[in-house]
Amino acid sequence: MKADVERYIRTKGIPSTFVLPGYFMTNFTAFQMLKKGEDGVFNLCYPVSDRAAFPLFDAQADTGKYVIAAVKNRTQVLGKQILAAADYYTPTRIISEFEEITGKQGKFISIDSETYKSFLPGPMADEMLENHLFIEEPGYYAGRSLEESRQLLTSVGLQPTTWKAFLMKNKDSF
Repeated sequence: MKADVERYIRTKGIPSTFVLPGYFMTNFTAFQMLKKGEDGVFNLCYPVSDRAAFPLFDAQADTGKYVIAAVKNRTQVLGKQILAAADYYTPTRIISEFEEITGKQGKFISIDSETYKSFLPGPMADEMLENHLFIEEPGYYAGRSLEESRQLLTSVGLQPTTWKAFLMKNKDSF
């Protein structure tokens, strides 16, 4: 639906820049995408392989940073897409940094689509499954580099929140 909105705005000829948020880091806290199992281990269960690349984004801390960078660099970014994410993270990296920062054990479990959907309420199961499957194929942002967007932030003296920094801020959520 976001892509439909962008296409619509482009057809109207409205001068615009599009900030495309990555995968919300808060998914791991608010929606318990990293959930503590009965054995005390935090499980990251997705219908993807470890090759999947999640472009992690702290929406609360970083949305304004990307908007500021767009406003301050208006002529440079007019008509472009800004990819709002700190970096691409594989499930293994997500778990590794989680363990390093929290001191808690975690593991990534690649699960099949039907099992994944069984954890979710019916109306949202298919949509969430599709959202996660496309992270691996064709890839969030179709695998485009985040470098130009990171440089845009740097040009105004800002940096995106890393996964480690998010974990430090939210240790009590796990």
